[in-house]
Amino acid sequence: MVKKLSNLNMNKKKYIIFDLDGTLIDSIGIWNLTDVTIIKKFSGKDVSFDEIQNERDEFLHNNTSGEIYVEYCNFLIKKYGLSIKDGRQLSKLRRELYEEIYENEIEFKSNVVDLLRKLKELGYTLVLATMSSEKQIDIYAKSPKLIKEGNIKELFDLITTKETVQLKKPDPEIYNNVTKYFGTTPDRCLVFEDSYSGVLASKRAGMDVVNVYDKYSDKDRERINEMADYSIIDYQEVIDLLNKKNKKNKSNSFEADYSKMSALAASTLPRQDRDYDKSKTLVNASLLLSKKSNK
Repeated sequence: MVKKLSNLNMNKKKYIIFDLDGTLIDSIGIWNLTDVTIIKKFSGKDVSFDEIQNERDEFLHNNTSGEIYVEYCNFLIKKYGLSIKDGRQLSKLRRELYEEIYENEIEFKSNVVDLLRKLKELGYTLVLATMSSEKQIDIYAKSPKLIKEGNIKELFDLITTKETVQLKKPDPEIYNNVTKYFGTTPDRCLVFEDSYSGVLASKRAGMDVVNVYDKYSDKDRERINEMADYSIIDYQEVIDLLNKKNKKNKSNSFEADYSKMSALAASTLPRQDRDYDKSKTLVNASLLLSKKSNK
């Protein structure tokens, strides 16, 4: 059940994991357009975006092993009676068509690159865990539109793709591999996911998950909200949380230093001053703090 984001304790987290499509970048709609175009071209049939997405999501959710996207293309061939009969060939054409469309359409989710840089600045380890291929990552890394904000390969400390696993999401293998790689535990990880399959995979791995709103997952909204730990509309919400907690941590650190310096200053005074001259203690402590901050 979704909790308030303010309840998220980032001090307990070290490894921040992001999905790619629909979470890091706005790409789900482009895949819908790609599949609808392919069906129209090779069968002459008209299919709605919602219909093709529901079919694709259901197929990928229920098929987690093997060459999943080749098998998906075989599914399209059989269901719509496509004139092209080779799933592998169709998969290649599908990827090429996607690349043609995405060049002018694809973009990062709002404020996500700012969040990634903020997390790096604060010392978190960033991981990209996606069912996309290594080749797809290479394409995104060279995208003129995306690279204006940041190079995906340079933003993450570790990138894991479909080639690194045998079972696809919602199986937790890709997330389990992250904990094995870093020698850590699930409670030290925080996952950002947009889809039901992704949220389910991260929860099966025992990790806390923030659901990132994507309109293409609205059909699963109720199931997602029942399973996700937190939910956001925009990454700015997380940036604000980090800024607020970082400010609080600095304030607590200052108060702790002040308390220590007050005690130190008091210990240097004669007993009668410690007993009776409290104002002197505060003055000495303030001077010590001032000298420390000027170093």
